[in-house]
Amino acid sequence: MAQNMIMDEKEQKNSKSIGMVRARAISVYLGGALLIACAVLMMLGDTLGDILWFEVLLGLSLFMGGMSEFLGLRKPLKDERAARIGTLATTYSWYTVLLLVATIVMIFGFGGGHKVSMEQAVGAILITMVVSSLSFNWYLGRKGDVE
Repeated sequence: MAQNMIMDEKEQKNSKSIGMVRARAISVYLGGALLIACAVLMMLGDTLGDILWFEVLLGLSLFMGGMSEFLGLRKPLKDERAARIGTLATTYSWYTVLLLVATIVMIFGFGGGHKVSMEQAVGAILITMVVSSLSFNWYLGRKGDVE
């Protein structure tokens, strides 16, 4: 009887932890969708005024708040394989964003041609950050073990 109670407590604790991981994953997806929507508005409207800046902050909070659990870097899903995949996906994503920033600076900053506004540049960076992070994590997760 006592052993069954201990098992029930462990199962309840584990189900609560799994529920929290799902909530964090939903947070990442909702934050990513909000960031992409805001970035499109920033690029098309060439503005960051009104309430859009607050929506960007909310999207970043949702997206980054659940990212470590989404990538498997925290308990209860922390394991070596998930941590390697999540770390490599994040590394590739940040490298992609770095390349985009360097490209924007080289072509539009020093090129002397068409100038890009801050809102358009940040919009492109936000879209690249969200899409590359989720895409690399999905691809490496489907691929399996990474070295």
